[in-house]
Amino acid sequence: MVKLAPIEIFSLMINFLLGSAIVVGWNFETKQDIWITILLSLGFGVGIFYFYLMLHSIGKWGNLIQLLELGFGRWISKILGFIYYLYFIYIAGRVLKDFSFFVGQVLFHNIPFVVISFTLLLVVSYSCYLGIEATARSSVILCAFTGVFILILMFFGYLSPYFEFNHLTPLFRTSWKHIFSSVFPTGLTVPYGELIVFTMFFPYANDKKALRKYGFISVCTTGVLLLLAGEMILGLLNSETVTMYVFPFVKALELTSVLEFLPHIETFAVILNLIGGFVKIFIFMYGGVMILAHMFPKTKPNRRIIAAAILTFLVTFTLSKNIIQHLFIGLKIVPFYLHIPLQFIIPCILVICLLIKKYIVKSL
Repeated sequence: MVKLAPIEIFSLMINFLLGSAIVVGWNFETKQDIWITILLSLGFGVGIFYFYLMLHSIGKWGNLIQLLELGFGRWISKILGFIYYLYFIYIAGRVLKDFSFFVGQVLFHNIPFVVISFTLLLVVSYSCYLGIEATARSSVILCAFTGVFILILMFFGYLSPYFEFNHLTPLFRTSWKHIFSSVFPTGLTVPYGELIVFTMFFPYANDKKALRKYGFISVCTTGVLLLLAGEMILGLLNSETVTMYVFPFVKALELTSVLEFLPHIETFAVILNLIGGFVKIFIFMYGGVMILAHMFPKTKPNRRIIAAAILTFLVTFTLSKNIIQHLFIGLKIVPFYLHIPLQFIIPCILVICLLIKKYIVKSL
């Protein structure tokens, strides 16, 4: 029986939530008021986390597929389970493409995207073969590295001579309508709504009470780090030019150096993306593998992993041709047509069904 310590789930959530968000997940449409957008998204993110925990507590801490069976019955749960499998694999492919674009444009300009993606996918597939426990233990160490690197980068970013506090003002110039349109659906669904995949892992926590505390801390920590990083980016680039860059975090760090002997400190952003991208792809891909294991228990684990890896690789290179199309699909289409139904609508209906069944059982 798989058992995960609260600190392991905490580290997985930190790396997962930061993921590619710290590098590519920025929306500066609200300009100097982006801090309001981040804080509102964080507040909703905490609510989303506790909503998923409530789903588990009502369903006696079964995983997502078991909850679907309990709420909707065997056949509907199989259909929904397969849909969630495709959804998890699709998001894993999208994150893999985020990683490929980033490394290809920032670090290795002459290496084809296919080589970069295939290399990381091999590492993720091997981690799936080792299992969630081994990767969770590694994630504790990776989380420590992530925290140290982010704090160091932001420390020197705020101390950079190019950082200007007047770039952070004026405040409260954005209409609330514009702010809420920035929060919903993008700010809700990415990264907080993506915690839906953790409904496959929360039941493995060996201390459910500690899970509530550690999960809350991880969500809040992520929000605070994104807030500090967002303000640093604005202070270095200003609100007029920041929207010109696909990777504003890296561009801001290009204006930063450590005591003039380490001029290319932005290379550390690659390490952050490696760690976050690896964990996020692993979580989604392994979540999909777990769904296959539940739906087809007689198939061999290696075949399930190979099938998930092949499908993830195909998704990466078939659904968008360039970074502009990739970002448009990810920001304008996926949130409305995939994230909202699968992260919120179906879970809400599931909660209602579980509560009705629970009430009926008590009344008998």
